[in-house]
Amino acid sequence: MIAKLRLKFIAISTVAVTLVIVALLGLVNSVMYHKTLDSVYQTAAFIAENDGKMPSDRKKMKQDFTDDDMYRVRYFSVQLDSENKTVSSNLGRIAAVDENELEFFVNEVCSRDFKRGHFTYDNCEYAYTVKDTNSGRVIVFLDCTNEVKTTDDFREMSMLFGLVCLLVFVIIVSIYSRRAIAPVIRNMESQKQFITNASHELKTPLAVISANTEVIEMSNGESEWTRSIISQVNRLNTLIGELITISKFGEKDKKELTQVNASKIVSDCADDFKTVITQQGKEFTADIAENVTVKAADEGIRQIAGILLDNAAKYCDDGGKVSLALAHKSGSKGMRLTVSNTYRDGKDIDVNRFFERFYRSDESHNSEKSGYGIGLAMAQGYAEEFGGKIAVAYKDSTISFIVSI
Repeated sequence: MIAKLRLKFIAISTVAVTLVIVALLGLVNSVMYHKTLDSVYQTAAFIAENDGKMPSDRKKMKQDFTDDDMYRVRYFSVQLDSENKTVSSNLGRIAAVDENELEFFVNEVCSRDFKRGHFTYDNCEYAYTVKDTNSGRVIVFLDCTNEVKTTDDFREMSMLFGLVCLLVFVIIVSIYSRRAIAPVIRNMESQKQFITNASHELKTPLAVISANTEVIEMSNGESEWTRSIISQVNRLNTLIGELITISKFGEKDKKELTQVNASKIVSDCADDFKTVITQQGKEFTADIAENVTVKAADEGIRQIAGILLDNAAKYCDDGGKVSLALAHKSGSKGMRLTVSNTYRDGKDIDVNRFFERFYRSDESHNSEKSGYGIGLAMAQGYAEEFGGKIAVAYKDSTISFIVSI
């Protein structure tokens, strides 16, 4: 139980930090990418404003341009007429593109509806800006390969940095997780100790009450009151036993598990409950596969089947149907036990709360349905102790409990 709690704490913390890191790195990379493109587009727009040429006069240059920008920027421009035919071109500031390739660039831009954009050609990135003129338009192409590569390198480095940070976080959380959940562990241990001590303390007065009641019956005979006292004593003894069983789930000194014949155990339980269910005017069906074996304890499998059948018998609709099915677990050794019953009142009930200790779907705690709401919690404890799980589903006015071990 403690190990699962630690793993759950580490998993939730890791997921939370991962989401934060992904969000932050995504935001930083997005901002950097768009700022880089905006800078490239501004440069291309500036060249387009000067008829497709970088001005040689520094006075005409923008304030955020340096003296070296006019030599460092690699670009070329094309002037088109009103019919998108090339009138002239300026290839003096780039070596990677020649006259024969201009047609591709012009067609690429003319096929788009945007005044600016970027695309890849021959493993290089090019940004373009279109400026309309009286006689046609000017298209400036800017080689932005280095800028795009810088953003890609930054993205890869930031992702690596994020992974390293996440790994360091997981290591630190794993080391200190036990200390973080120490108060919860102490509380759980205190609850277990309290249940164990209280259960043992209650056994003595219950034994005295039971003995005194027997003496009264021997002296005055059996009566309605003595039968009621004995019935309540038996209920309390059953409750004490169940509480002790639940408190021991998850302890280190687990029982040694062996391969048991689940088919025989479940079949015996089905035979025991068949009469009870049918006498209530309810239909009962059982489909039990042969030779289903599982690594568990006989008593544990018997308890799981008995608890689920008892629960189904109690909450099945009048004149309804209870069904049990045991099959081999698909894809591996083990068992899959399904116990279902018709339950029209389960439509608006949160079925996932059924495994909470002392939870009763009938808030009035109708005495006609005996029990303390810990049976399903016990069944879940046994299933987890055997390395399995138990789930609940509600569909078509039928509630089903599925145990996979």
